[in-house]
Amino acid sequence: MLYIKDIFKACVCSFCDNIYEYDSIDDKDFIGSFKSFCNEVDLQNCLEACTSETNYDIENINNICDNLSISKYKNFEINDVIDTCKNAYKNTIEKDKTINIEAFVDNLAKEFTKAGF
Repeated sequence: MLYIKDIFKACVCSFCDNIYEYDSIDDKDFIGSFKSFCNEVDLQNCLEACTSETNYDIENINNICDNLSISKYKNFEINDVIDTCKNAYKNTIEKDKTINIEAFVDNLAKEFTKAGF
């Protein structure tokens, strides 16, 4: 089980890993990587490493999550949020046609709000 900030961190790690490291925009690769990152002991360290070669300010995740109506103390099962994360990923890649991390995080926030968590 993960808190919302950890879900966002794992998503951003997966996003960066797939797009910038492996040049993949496949949503199945994204979900596989997301599940893997969800099992990491130190997601903050993973996030710092995955975003080290980008201009993304990782504090943005804290700011976005702090402004969501979702309790920061609520735990989520990984399988319960996969579709929400996948929708945000697909919206970023297919609808917005960008590989911008900030756009992805914004889409995550929209999708979690829409899902009513």
